[in-house]
Amino acid sequence: MNDVSNHIRLVAGFEIRPPGDSCRFILEPEESRRLGGLVAEDLSHCVPEVTSGHLVTGPALLEPGQIISPDHAPWEAMAQVARLEGESVQAPDAGITSIGANSGQLAHAPLMPYWSPPRGLFVCLPVLLAVEAAEFDPLRSKLEQKLFEIGGLRPPAMGTLAEITGLDPVHGQLMTRADLMALLKVQLAGAGLDPFWPPVEHALLEPQSDARLELPGGLDAQWNVTAGGWELEFMPLHLAGSDGDEYALWLRALRQTTALLESHLVRWRATSRHAEVEIEPQSRWGRCDLGPTEEKGRGWMIEHRDVGLVAYTATIDGRYLAYYPLDPAALDELRDTLRAAGIADFQRSGDTTRLLPR
Repeated sequence: MNDVSNHIRLVAGFEIRPPGDSCRFILEPEESRRLGGLVAEDLSHCVPEVTSGHLVTGPALLEPGQIISPDHAPWEAMAQVARLEGESVQAPDAGITSIGANSGQLAHAPLMPYWSPPRGLFVCLPVLLAVEAAEFDPLRSKLEQKLFEIGGLRPPAMGTLAEITGLDPVHGQLMTRADLMALLKVQLAGAGLDPFWPPVEHALLEPQSDARLELPGGLDAQWNVTAGGWELEFMPLHLAGSDGDEYALWLRALRQTTALLESHLVRWRATSRHAEVEIEPQSRWGRCDLGPTEEKGRGWMIEHRDVGLVAYTATIDGRYLAYYPLDPAALDELRDTLRAAGIADFQRSGDTTRLLPR
């Protein structure tokens, strides 16, 4: 009987130039067979032993964050479509299964690009190799030793990708999932963002283990095993015990962390220990009651020179309130919420003392 423990997760990664509007990232059956066959040839050229297993190629080009996501990765769906999972499945026969879409549609959501069009210039074709249990460890080890060094995709595969998708690929590389994770970590290090990688790494490699991390800026992160996500302690300025500049560093760390988690589709939610802090149910913003006020219907947009928007403040029903956006995608909805409460206009201010109780 075969199971996911005998599946080696690989990718064919493509660095591409900015795509045009007519480029496609989802492959129809014949297109998938053509590209999948050429990827299989290049893989067997590097490590001939792979021909003893059953190779499955995906139907779409996905971004790295989705490829390694805990909840949205394509591997399980690929195994299901190729009938490589289940109690009745025996040892895999040698061969290739190239999954294709039906007029651009697929029944399994993880096989479809989560972002369309992609947000980056590196996309991956997921590749799953099912092997006999006895072959798993030695073959995986050999692939990890060789692929990243000698696994460049050859012109037929690159040309076929360009022909069927309209993309302009610069370089193609075969690699293991572990190689892909290492590449992402190196890229983050080059941008000075590697201190924010540990939350992603824990979610990918140790999701059943408790963890508590103190990230840059003093940001506190607690892994919730049951929920399969991170809980990030939100702290408004008036409770942080720091000045505006120190708080901006903490806020930058929060935003970097959530952006990285979002890009790898890792769950997170904001939490607070303080009664005067209310977190919107979907963690899109935090609201703080800063006390009574006699001002009428005034709104301020509080900004900091290093991090931009910090919060909105507003006087609503005799209370002075601060709204801290936590999800950039929810800014329009937050502004709509404030307008519905009677705050139509916001004056800009760089004075962070406006976020302190009156």
